[in-house]
Amino acid sequence: MAYARHQSFYMRDKWLSKGLKSVEDNSRFFYNDDSFEKIGLGKNMVEALKYWLFAFGVIEENIEEGLKVHSLTSLGHLIYQFDRVLQHNVTLSILHYKLICNDNDQSTVFDWFFNTYKETAFKKVDLNSSFETWVSLNETKEISDKSLKRDIDCLIQFYTKQPNELDPEDVTFSPFSKLQLLKIESSVSERETIKKVSPDLETIGVNALYFVLLDYCHKNKIELVSINEIVNEKYLWGTTYNLSRNKIIEALNVLTNHDKYPVQYVRTNNLDYIKVAKIEPMDFLNDELGKRVVL
Repeated sequence: MAYARHQSFYMRDKWLSKGLKSVEDNSRFFYNDDSFEKIGLGKNMVEALKYWLFAFGVIEENIEEGLKVHSLTSLGHLIYQFDRVLQHNVTLSILHYKLICNDNDQSTVFDWFFNTYKETAFKKVDLNSSFETWVSLNETKEISDKSLKRDIDCLIQFYTKQPNELDPEDVTFSPFSKLQLLKIESSVSERETIKKVSPDLETIGVNALYFVLLDYCHKNKIELVSINEIVNEKYLWGTTYNLSRNKIIEALNVLTNHDKYPVQYVRTNNLDYIKVAKIEPMDFLNDELGKRVVL
């Protein structure tokens, strides 16, 4: 498990585009001493950017002629080609999903918050305490409270730092705030309350939901997944996007009418299951992005 590798910098506007282009142009970019000057960020920000690219699963490390190099993954290539400036929420939704999957063991706090932490409204001090307790029970080594608090601070800003409407040049906001997965409610009498929010389906995008479903089935080598799983299981719609059962049913009904890869309802042992199309998740995504429509 990994903690506070983001250098306390949440993902900023335009960072993904800068990072993908830099790696595409120069596979040794992040090893160069002058990389921060070329990309126009501070040294710690460059380290944070590299962390986020790995955590999203859009770059990978390889060895070429005895040297470590970076290259774009298949997902990185798709996003670089079709939406590297993150214009479409579905791209953000997919990157959010990849982050909380924690495949590279880079984003423990995001995985924990969406897949393990069950509270939907809380104070920051309680969130910190819960994370510290969970880490103490699941980590073999001692992790400083300071690192864990930085993780919680970063997570909150990652989903709530919105653009300053009075400053069109603002570049300090997080593009992931557009997903509306978290909100902060202020109070005069007590500390701020943070709430998990169930966004509209249009905010997430049904194609992102289908990608997540296909990826889950692919990883688990299954064709059928129950609606109860989609609502409650880790890395599926209910936990990943805070979606209610009603919204999940609504999205599934939309996907039964997908023009190329419709899902099917299947009744087995008095339980409702969903049968997905036989297509690889990345092939589906490539097909959808290739349409050059809103993802």
